[in-house]
Amino acid sequence: MNTELHQFLKFYLPDQDIEPFIECFKEIKIKKSKHLLRPGQECNYLAFIKKGSFRVYFYNMNGKEIITWFSFDEMVITDMLGFYTNGKAQFYVEALEDSIIYKISKENLEMLYTKYPVYREFGRKFAEEALTILMQRTMSLHTKSAGERYKELLQIPDFIQRIPLKYIASYLGVTDTSLSRIRKQIK
Repeated sequence: MNTELHQFLKFYLPDQDIEPFIECFKEIKIKKSKHLLRPGQECNYLAFIKKGSFRVYFYNMNGKEIITWFSFDEMVITDMLGFYTNGKAQFYVEALEDSIIYKISKENLEMLYTKYPVYREFGRKFAEEALTILMQRTMSLHTKSAGERYKELLQIPDFIQRIPLKYIASYLGVTDTSLSRIRKQIK
């Protein structure tokens, strides 16, 4: 059994037997630069990252790549919009490192919710947490400068140590040149 996955599920379901839940996950290895999802593909699973990092991005109307999210070890990755709406990916999800994930299908998740109603608590708590993080990111993008957002990222070692600067610039909504200026001002 995967210790990290066990701890993740126990966080959401502290007093429950989670063995039936764990049994529904499948381990998958993803090579660096491979896409887990592309727009239009079936998006019918959640994936827990045992080891690795991923980026979530799309292309705007001008063909510019926009990075919306990063996920690291012991986080979940999928295209949340596709997963919670029509089941079709809207975003690209790419491995930034060789990664190991544990996937659970939406079908198995729904089956678990029906068979073990207490597991619905996982779904509720997880969705609430994801929405809260998304709203915090949205507010940050609209109320803070790129420099302030970069300083926040400096507090998260995974961003600085594992993410190329060009991706950090896209995530912050600035050019590579602007990020370089911001970094010089902060030093």
